[in-house]
Amino acid sequence: MNRRAVVILALATAFLYLPIAVLAVFSFNASRLMAFPLSGFTLDWYRSLAANTKFQGGFVTSFLIAQPVGVASAALGLGGALALVSAHRSIRIGLAALLLMPFLVPKTVLCIAQSMVLARFGLDRGATTLIAAQTIVAVPFTTALIASVLAGLDHRLEEAARDLGASPWVCFRRITFPQIRPAVSAAYSIGVILSLADLTIGLYLAGRTQPLSLIVASEFRRELSPDLNAMQVSVLILTAIIVVVTEGYGRLRAVCRRRTAPRSPSLASTERVA
Repeated sequence: MNRRAVVILALATAFLYLPIAVLAVFSFNASRLMAFPLSGFTLDWYRSLAANTKFQGGFVTSFLIAQPVGVASAALGLGGALALVSAHRSIRIGLAALLLMPFLVPKTVLCIAQSMVLARFGLDRGATTLIAAQTIVAVPFTTALIASVLAGLDHRLEEAARDLGASPWVCFRRITFPQIRPAVSAAYSIGVILSLADLTIGLYLAGRTQPLSLIVASEFRRELSPDLNAMQVSVLILTAIIVVVTEGYGRLRAVCRRRTAPRSPSLASTERVA
């Protein structure tokens, strides 16, 4: 990597993460004014956040909505990825376009269309509608993630199992799924994170449900309080924890499988000879 590429990468990284770093710094500032120089170090804003029942209720609501969104988007993404990888080339292009359509359509247009369609099914605006809409938006991301892993698998293992008499379900459960389990876990994390970070869909479809993003947007219109800085830092930390736990879980299972996997006879005999 040459020097120009390093400079461009550093500038892009600073552009992305410098606002987050400034937000984190001001969450510990003793003054309510967000300006340099800082007035001192304090944890009062985090204490105030811990005592704010409105933020706590919004976080619980967002967390409860994000869980079914993560599960549903991972499951639908798995099904879409299996169909995408196994389909014929001509059909694969149409499936890819269909799956990526929610990603390409502007969210405002998508939210209005979802509201009209879901109303036809008797679903009023609220938590159920919000879960369905956020799942639709998350599915293209989860499908692309799982499909990229499926495309790199050695399908000769599945063919060998089928030749030995294994059913398609057994092949998927015993051969394919163990190899893509980390990708499915990552897809679940993506669904949860997209749900927690969503604002546009909530504005149109939340109804009386008040997720954290709507509460923050409402508070931001009135006053840029240091409590909001502390809350955003807390959400970022929670998001990072979700990613780290998911990745660590996948790596731990991979290590456990390698340790418990039976060694081949040739390797065992070689070790005995040595």
